Amino acid sequence: MGEGHRPAMPSASPAVLRGWLLGTGLVLAITTPCFAQSGGAAQTRQHAQMLFEQGRAALRAGDRFAALRNFAQARSLVPGNADYGRAVADVLVELNAPQGAAQALGADKDIGIRSRQAAAEVRWGSQVPSLDRTHPYADTDAAIAHLQSLITEAGEATPVDDGLLLRLRRDLVVALRDRGRWDDALALACQLRASAGSLPPYVRIAEADALLGARRPDEAQQAYQEVLVALPNSRDARIGLFFAQVESEDFDAAFANVDSLASEGTAWRVVGTGPPARPNEDWLDSQILAAQARRFADMPADAWRRINPLADAAPGSAYLRLERGETAAARGWSRLAHEEILIAKSLAPEDFTIDLALADSQFRRRDWRGSEQRAENLARIDPVNSHLQQLLDDQAAHRSAELIAELAPRTAEGGSDVAPGDGLTAAVRVYTPPIRERWRLLAAGERETSKPEDVRLERNRYGAGIEGRWPDVTFELTGWANTGMLDHAGADASLQWQPDDHWTLGASLQAFSMETPLRAVEAGIRADAAGISTGYAWNESRIASVGLTAMDFTDGNDRLQLNADFGATVVDTPKLDVVLRPSLSLSRNTLRDTPYFNPERDASLMVAAELWHILWREYERSLSQRLIINAGGYWQRDFGQDVIGDITYEHFYRHDPRTEWNYGISWSRRLYDGDAERLLTAFVRLRQRF
Repeated sequence: MGEGHRPAMPSASPAVLRGWLLGTGLVLAITTPCFAQSGGAAQTRQHAQMLFEQGRAALRAGDRFAALRNFAQARSLVPGNADYGRAVADVLVELNAPQGAAQALGADKDIGIRSRQAAAEVRWGSQVPSLDRTHPYADTDAAIAHLQSLITEAGEATPVDDGLLLRLRRDLVVALRDRGRWDDALALACQLRASAGSLPPYVRIAEADALLGARRPDEAQQAYQEVLVALPNSRDARIGLFFAQVESEDFDAAFANVDSLASEGTAWRVVGTGPPARPNEDWLDSQILAAQARRFADMPADAWRRINPLADAAPGSAYLRLERGETAAARGWSRLAHEEILIAKSLAPEDFTIDLALADSQFRRRDWRGSEQRAENLARIDPVNSHLQQLLDDQAAHRSAELIAELAPRTAEGGSDVAPGDGLTAAVRVYTPPIRERWRLLAAGERETSKPEDVRLERNRYGAGIEGRWPDVTFELTGWANTGMLDHAGADASLQWQPDDHWTLGASLQAFSMETPLRAVEAGIRADAAGISTGYAWNESRIASVGLTAMDFTDGNDRLQLNADFGATVVDTPKLDVVLRPSLSLSRNTLRDTPYFNPERDASLMVAAELWHILWREYERSLSQRLIINAGGYWQRDFGQDVIGDITYEHFYRHDPRTEWNYGISWSRRLYDGDAERLLTAFVRLRQRF
């Protein structure tokens, strides 16, 4: 999926703020002296006791606010009465205002109240953004320390309050989850299950989030499903289950889950008895998740159809801009992606997720130094973030040296004396780590052998050069020493320019081109080449290209070749893509009767069907297969026309950003001066960073 997914963590919630404000406001109310009734102390105590009894009656009737009002007034009349203070504190605890309860009890607050305070601190730390961006987990860390202190105190009490101790340890699981300490949260949850049986839903969902964070998505799915049995309407559990389904590559289930969420509610909702309507944040979040599901499943076209209208309708939404940028990147539009993410950054300058997306975008746009600096700053804020860790791994791989190696032996049947015949192609290329960000030195070696009609032909090249990479331009220059049948110097130069998100322009020059036929080299003939190419990508699903190459042979022959193709994705599913690729090739040569294959005129028209299938994928590692069936007609002047084609089956294995393998087998049928040659080729390629 190119990117790692994280468990859904709670967003900032007004409920927590309301709880704290409720506690603070009520404490102000109960600590503000009310005017005593006229009369003596006995009458005051009598009135207070009456209020206290009214409060108890209201509490039995379920009216906790009326009860709190009466208890508070009774306490205000007789401040020293412990029963009145305890009654106020008990109601405040029920109203989720433990801070107010603690203030009501003053120095008499017991460990039960302090445990409720610690639980509220956990919720505050996870749901209310820290004002200090450089220490976003300061409140959660404080809550963890507070809980651990209370657990020690409760464990040393005589007698031990097992219920209190259990509640404290359950709250600690939640806090450890919030902090991203997956292994610690899972270990404690396991201990609780062993000692106390099943976990309540709020602890089980914390365990599920930790399982997902620890890259155990199958177990996380089971945990979320158990929570949903107990709490069918738990939005957090449904979203967590969605991410677990994505990480398990169960996209059918993920789509059904998230589409169900997206179908619920409307964009606007009415709060209270009437207008004005307010934006429904849950509905919008579900729409974004539904688009993300398609992007995670490598279906960016579907994701774009979902997210683009929403972003147009709400251009001031930072997260819609962000998701449009991420989807544009998946469609190959890196400049549009960067613009959208910059806009999102301007709308939410302090948002960690947007900052991280910007670092990703800088990496794609080859602003490697800027990306690394931003990632380093983010690592000081949240070093355990999984998405950040993935980016840091990619950056480390980019800073490494690179090896590219290929080996392809082949056997031939049929053909003529100008056909390639049995042989071998081998190449190795090594790049240094980046020098001053933009440059890499390279060393390369290539070997090509052929054996037409029992004649062994060979050519070796050894070269060194330099590569330069900028956001829109790639340049490479290599000098070659050729040995084998013909010792002669050579050189290659190539330039590629991408002026926008759609066009790619290329040019190349080759002195003693590697495309020179070995039969020509055997006869002492060299060929220089010059080429230009252009490609246009509407998106990731439709790409066209055209290339023109001119070759100048030292025997006086001039060859001109034109190649054009078009690729369109006709099947786009999470694990299977089918691409149709028609292609046209034309060539002409000015010289006849040469010792190498040199048709005066020829043409081929082919149609290829490429089937890409992901066999399995687990985070960075993946194994995919590709089958290419390519068939069409070939025509050569003076030799007529016939059918040609090839079939290729190959695997692509990616271990991590440093190691990629590609291996397979290919069978082809080609025509040389009217004679058909059938080739069977095996190949293996390695790209390794070190």
